[in-house]
Amino acid sequence: MSIATMTLTVANGRMAGSEFVFEAPTYCVVGRSNDCDVCLPRDYGHTDVSRHHCALEFNPPEIRVRDLGSRNGTFVNGEKIGQRHSHCPVTQNDLGEFGASEIRDGDEIQVGDYVLRVGVDVAESQERHYAHAW
Repeated sequence: MSIATMTLTVANGRMAGSEFVFEAPTYCVVGRSNDCDVCLPRDYGHTDVSRHHCALEFNPPEIRVRDLGSRNGTFVNGEKIGQRHSHCPVTQNDLGEFGASEIRDGDEIQVGDYVLRVGVDVAESQERHYAHAW
C-alpha cells in the first residue's frame, strides 16, 4: 500500500518558503478568501489573486489544477491554462469551465505574482507481513 502527499511550496514573495501539505485524495482551493485551503495575503498589493483563484484535485497518480474564474488567469509552467472574460461575472454554474491542466511533481503554478511549486511524494507503507511458523 502506498501513501501519497502533495506539497505546495510558495516560491516567492513575503510567504516564500511556506508549505501546504495535503494527503491524497484531496481538493484544495487557492486564493485570498479566509475559506481557502491555501490562503494568500488579502491586502491591496495582492489584488491580482482572486478570492477563489484556482483549485487542485489530487487523486494519485493524477493531479489537476482548475482555474475558478480568476480575473488574471492561472498559469502552469508559464502557460496560461484558464481565466474568465473580464466582462463576465462568475456564477456557481460556471465553476470548472475556465480551463484546467494536468500537473506533475516539480511543476509551478502561478496565481497573480505568487508561484507555487508542486511536490509529490509517494512512499510505500511501513506495514510488514510476517509469516508465522507453527
